[in-house]
Amino acid sequence: MTQKPAQESHVAVVQDLEENPAKDKYALLEEVLEKGRFFEVLEEKRREKGKGKEDFFVVVKSNISMMLRRSDVGVYTDPFLVIHLLRLLVARGYTNLAVVESQNLYGNWFLNRSVPSVAARCGYLGYAPAQEGKATSPAQIRVTGGGADALVPLVDLTDEPVCVDFGGKAGCAQVGKTWVEADFRISFAKMKTHFYSYYTLAIKNIYGCLPLQDKVSHYHCKRLVGLWTAHCIKALPVDYAVVDGYTAADGILGVKIKAVCNRPHTLIAGNDLLAVDHFGAKLMGIKPEKSILYRHLAQISPPKPYRVEGAARPLKAWRNTLYILVWFCQVIETSAWLMTYSGSLATGGYDLCFPHKSTNRGLFKKLLFYVTLPVNILLDMGYLKLRFRQWLFVRRLKREKEVAPIFSQHPFLAGELGSLDSSDISRLASILLTTKIKEPVDFSGHYLIVNQKPIAFEAGLSTANIAATTIINYCLEQGIEPKGLGEQLVALQRNNPSLFGQGRPWCHGG
Repeated sequence: MTQKPAQESHVAVVQDLEENPAKDKYALLEEVLEKGRFFEVLEEKRREKGKGKEDFFVVVKSNISMMLRRSDVGVYTDPFLVIHLLRLLVARGYTNLAVVESQNLYGNWFLNRSVPSVAARCGYLGYAPAQEGKATSPAQIRVTGGGADALVPLVDLTDEPVCVDFGGKAGCAQVGKTWVEADFRISFAKMKTHFYSYYTLAIKNIYGCLPLQDKVSHYHCKRLVGLWTAHCIKALPVDYAVVDGYTAADGILGVKIKAVCNRPHTLIAGNDLLAVDHFGAKLMGIKPEKSILYRHLAQISPPKPYRVEGAARPLKAWRNTLYILVWFCQVIETSAWLMTYSGSLATGGYDLCFPHKSTNRGLFKKLLFYVTLPVNILLDMGYLKLRFRQWLFVRRLKREKEVAPIFSQHPFLAGELGSLDSSDISRLASILLTTKIKEPVDFSGHYLIVNQKPIAFEAGLSTANIAATTIINYCLEQGIEPKGLGEQLVALQRNNPSLFGQGRPWCHGG
């Protein structure tokens, strides 16, 4: 019997470093998937399995649970890019899909931290769940627009652990059942720094397939993070990786907080996790081998040469985490108390949808939280920059009350408006002026569902899409004529063209 030749490793990259990219991020995703031969790899695996498209089970592991503040868009995988990937799959006949993630240590400190609730707040489940930040299992992602119409399960791996024998010294470990059962596995990761492994890309994202919520006690304290992640990948191969670097989070605490994100406008894709991480780390200006997860995987699956399609420059103004911090985290790794306590002080703020647990409200912990708050701010000075932007934007908007009185009368609208850039304002005004909106608006990824019909709204940030939907629905609730709002938006842009940010919102994390 002749042995099947090993599949060639390849990495694709697309990058647009301009402040106003020539292509929207959805077009960039389609381009990087084409360059990275995504659908060819998918079809090859399907034929190998001997299944029809409707039965071939494709599972996407997204970085969801690290989202603590929705405005920190550089910290979690862009939900609308994930939904667009699902849309492309559905449009090609692949309908047996799922998106997975597991809970993490944030559940030790905050309420409502199930995967469906966090994903809802991110924007995976539509408008109402995004406002409430609450959802229960089983949850489904609505995928519509662009020729697609489907419901895709969103699975909380913490609810379905099963044992997998990794063999050797790795032994048996629990992995999420849906991930185990997949025919084709995709790691859709986020580009960011990490104070434990220097960086987090496609390999680190798979750590989230280990389902237990208290990851410090179960994995870090036993020094199993690198070992089990590597053996999980070897036992349950990841067929494709996509790295969302359209927005990203650098700096000391990039894995957790980044009030004003870095904007590399870079997407990476490929059929080899080691190759994707090797290339991505080089763009970040760091040696790939510095990551303990990369080293563990490289030991049991030696890296292969890879071919790069596309061109990209190293990221400018990118700040990697400090060696001393990585060293400190690895020294205290076996102490659950120290790891949990240190982590709780480095959260840098929280979303009102995820209130502190009662165990985190004691006088001692409150005192320490407020004492360390200035440290968190110093580690992420963008927080102060963002607050200044918001103050300045509202101040400038008040000066325009003669041409746009609605925003003076409704401060809530002014706050939401700051999440949109100039292009977003033009798109929103066009919808308001040309469409008679009869009922509350919803969204499915970057498509606004207006009068039950999908309308593309290609904002640069998912938070801008959510803000646009919020503005429309607020007007309907308050009896404000949407067309009148559209006219005032046009007047604002004509009267003060510099009021809204070009390529990035004035008052948001972009």
